[in-house]
Parts: sequence; C-alpha cells; structure tokens
Amino acid sequence: MKKKLLLFVFSLLTVAGLVHSQQKSSDNLSTIINLQKADTAEVNELADFANEQIQIDSAIKYAHQGLALAKKLNYKKGEADCMLVLGAKDLDFGPGIQNALGALNIYESLHDTQGIASAYLVLQANYRLALDYKNALNYAFLGEKIAEANNVMSIRFLFPGHRLAPLFLAEIGQIYVFRNQLDSALIYTHKSIEYNELFNGTKWNFPVYLLATIQTMAGNYKPALENYRSAIPLAIHNGFFQDTLQIFSGLSTLFKKTGQLDSAIYYSQMVVQSSNADLQIKDQLEALSNLAEAYKLKGAKDSAIKYIEASHNLKDSIFSNDKDREVQNITFNEHLKQQEIISSQVTYKNKVQLYGLGAGLFILLLIAIILWRSNLHKQKARIKIEQAYLELKSTQAQLTQSEKMASLGELTAGIAHEIQNPLNFVNNFSDVSTELVDEMNAEIDKGNTEDAKLIAQDLKQNIEKINHHGKRAGDIVKGMLQHSRSSNGVKEPTNINALADEYLRLAYHGLRAKDKSFNAMMKTDFDESIGKINIIPQDIGRVLLNLYNNAFYAVCPPTPQGGIKNPK
Repeated sequence: MKKKLLLFVFSLLTVAGLVHSQQKSSDNLSTIINLQKADTAEVNELADFANEQIQIDSAIKYAHQGLALAKKLNYKKGEADCMLVLGAKDLDFGPGIQNALGALNIYESLHDTQGIASAYLVLQANYRLALDYKNALNYAFLGEKIAEANNVMSIRFLFPGHRLAPLFLAEIGQIYVFRNQLDSALIYTHKSIEYNELFNGTKWNFPVYLLATIQTMAGNYKPALENYRSAIPLAIHNGFFQDTLQIFSGLSTLFKKTGQLDSAIYYSQMVVQSSNADLQIKDQLEALSNLAEAYKLKGAKDSAIKYIEASHNLKDSIFSNDKDREVQNITFNEHLKQQEIISSQVTYKNKVQLYGLGAGLFILLLIAIILWRSNLHKQKARIKIEQAYLELKSTQAQLTQSEKMASLGELTAGIAHEIQNPLNFVNNFSDVSTELVDEMNAEIDKGNTEDAKLIAQDLKQNIEKINHHGKRAGDIVKGMLQHSRSSNGVKEPTNINALADEYLRLAYHGLRAKDKSFNAMMKTDFDESIGKINIIPQDIGRVLLNLYNNAFYAVCPPTPQGGIKNPK
C-alpha cells in the first residue's frame, strides 16, 4: 500500500512538472510568434524555448532554427548558445560533442568565461555518456577550475542563477563512480555537498543521491538507504522530476544487493515504465539489468531473458562501433586543431628569430641567381658563392661566440667575486704563514724545538689551505675558459656534480654583482655515486647557467630600476 501511494504521488508530481514546463514553453512560443522580428532577441527566445522542450526532436528543431537565424545575423553569442543547447539535448553523443565543441570555440573567441565553463559542463556529460571517462574528467576539471577562479554562474538556460563549481565537483564525483574509484568519488561528492547549493530554497538532491550510490557500492547499505530516501523529496522540491528516476534505479540496485528482490523489481519497474525513461539512459540500463538479475534469482527465466534482451537492445541502440569511431574522430580532430594552433604560435616565434638568417640566405640566393643568369665567368661565380657561404657560416659562428662572450661578460663580476674569495684566503694564510715562520725561527733560536714543531704543523696546515684555495681559483678560471671557448663537439668524461656546483655559484655571484640586495640560500644534494659521464662540458655548462639564471629570475624578477628585487 505504501509503495503504491509513493508511485501515485511521484506520478502526480511528474505530470504536474511536465504541465508546468509545457505551459512555460507555450508562453515562450507565443512570445516568439509575436516577435517575428528576426533579431537577436528572437534567437535568445528560440534557444531558451528549445532548452525547455521535453521532446528531443522539438528541442533540436527549435535550436536549429535559432542557429540558422543567428548565423544570418552574424550573432556569434546566439550561435554558441544554440549549439550548446544542441550539445546538451542530442541523445546521440557524437553530434552532441561536435556541437558543444563548436560552442566552446565561439565562447573562447568572445572571451565569454560563463559560456566556456558551460560548454565544459556539456562536453564532460557527453564524453561520460560515450564512456570516454578520460576526456570527461579532463573537461570537468577544466570547468571546475575556471568556475572556481571566476565564481562563474551557470548560463541562463542551464541551471540559471546557480554556481557552476559545485555542479562540476558533483560531476567529477560521478565520473569517478563510473570508474569505480570510490575514494576519489567520495572526496569530490563531499566537496560538492559542502557548497550547500540550493534550488528553490532546498538543498540540491544530486550530491545526496551520489553519496548514497557510493555508499551502496562500498556495502554501507543503511546510510545509503537513508540518503536515497532523503534525496527523493529534495528532487521533487527542486523541480528535477527526472532525477527521481536515477534515485529509483539506485534504490533498485541497493535492494538487489541486500536480497530484497521484490523491492528491487518494484523500483526498477518505476524507472522502466516511466514515460520519459529515454531521457535517463544510464538509469534505464541499470534498471533493466537489475530486473534481469532479480528475475533470474527468483527463477523466472522468461522474465529474466526478456529484460536481458531489452538491456542489450538499448545498449546496441546507443553504443556502436560507428558511434565510437565518430567520437574518436571528433576528439582527434579537436586535438589536431589545438596542435595546429600551438604549432602556428611556435612557427610565428621561429619566424621572428630567423629573420636575420633568412635575409642572409636571401642575399645568397640573389647572388646565385645573378651569377647563374650571367653565364659568364662560371668558375668565378662558383668561387664567389662558396666564399659567401663560408662567410655566412663564419658570421654564424661569430654570432654564437659573441653570445658566449656576452654571457661571459655578464658573469665577469660574479667570477671576479668568486675568485676573490679563494685569493683572500690565499693572501690571509700567506700573511699568517709569514708570521708563523718568524715565530718558528725565534723558537728555534731559543732552542724550543717542541714549540717550533707545533708552529711547523700550523704552517703545514696553512700551506695546505693555500694550495686548496689556489686550486679553487684555478678551477674557476678553468670553468671561465671552458665557457668562453668554442665547443669542439667532443664529449669527455666530466664530473657533472662539480660542473653543476661551479655554474650555480657563478650564476649566483653574477646576480649578486648586479644587485647587492639579492640573496639566496643554496642547498645542493648531489648523487656522489654517479661518477663521471660523457658530455660536452661547455655546452652543458651553458645550459646549466641559463637554467640557474632563469630560476633566480623566476623567484626574484627584475625591478624597474634594473637588477632583481629581493625575494619575499
């Protein structure tokens, strides 16, 4: 009796919702008919009207009318809106993805953050329906990031007036549910619930349903049942009557898992027999599968076979090799388009850098053409061309060497500072050693042999330190010479740890020479077991130097007065 009452109330509320939606659609249609101005307002009305349609064919029809009018008016925002409706409404996820991508491209060209985030929402939904969870997650995370950073509200016909961030978090949780990654699903579901997003003044039902589904999959049936039951009135109060179907399919799965087969069959039938079950394909498939398994467990083979066939037929109508290939082609073409954009940007930068070389090559070509057309002094012309080519190569080599010397010039102050340290040590220890020699001679004259020996030991230690710091200065000079020397391209066994440490200090002191206020704590952690490796030390040194300079400049960018500012 209780179940029949629940079914009656659900059916009554669903009909009321549909009547209200149809009444609103009729009002909007009347508005469109009365307008008939073929302007942007009519495009907006057609997009809104198409979105409100329960029948998919009608929705697509009016969205295409709006799209055609928008193109005629060159109304880009209207084009994107109509394409977004087509992407959201079309049950065939291939065209859905294509239209959503088209809308995204237009929104991006208009720098419409709200539209971009809404397109991401539709794209993740279509890829999820296509079982392409990798792309679905990618677009969901992109959408959540932009929605959170800009506090984006949903577009007027997709959850109007609501924040998109909690919607994306719930969708990410659902995708992780489909991938059976329950820990991740639970994290993002709780994040969505924490937003406490309200519809019609009532808590949003979908994250509650999603939490119940995760609990069911984890075997926590009691809290799952409580959450499913609390989600039903929320969905009805929110006005999301179709969401009750996913709650009922979830309940059917829960009761199937707990062995309550009659309840599982009852809730599955509510989904399958719904007049709009085709709008909830995932829930319909879940319900058909539960019916087949429940009847099989009850021993009703005919009914089990009936629902197995129904499930297979539904899957075949939605998922096919042709549709998979269509989605793959759309995705590949979109990736290819993005790669072309990136490639064009890189090409433009390269063109700017190669203008100088291009001018030289052009002169060479011009000389070659003039000499070839003259048909005179062919041998002389050949020699001239070869000479010009050699000069060009020489110029290139000189430019390369100039770059090396320029970077060396930037390091001069740092190198001088770095050399000054060991030289100071050498001078200091030399002065001290001179005094020690005088003291040692004095003690010898006095006959204090033991004291003289102690002074000799101190003198020996000073000499060792002088030797150490002298070698240190020699290594710095060697590194400087290696940096300035033209590379012969020959690899040689090199202590990469010493090389990295040397250029780190050169970069640091070079920046210190430009800006005395600059300071940084340098901590190194070298792998001493790596030994020597075959590299070209000059080239690798320049690479390390650029990396270190870039790193210092990244944390301490240049100030308007020059130099670099102190790190905070």
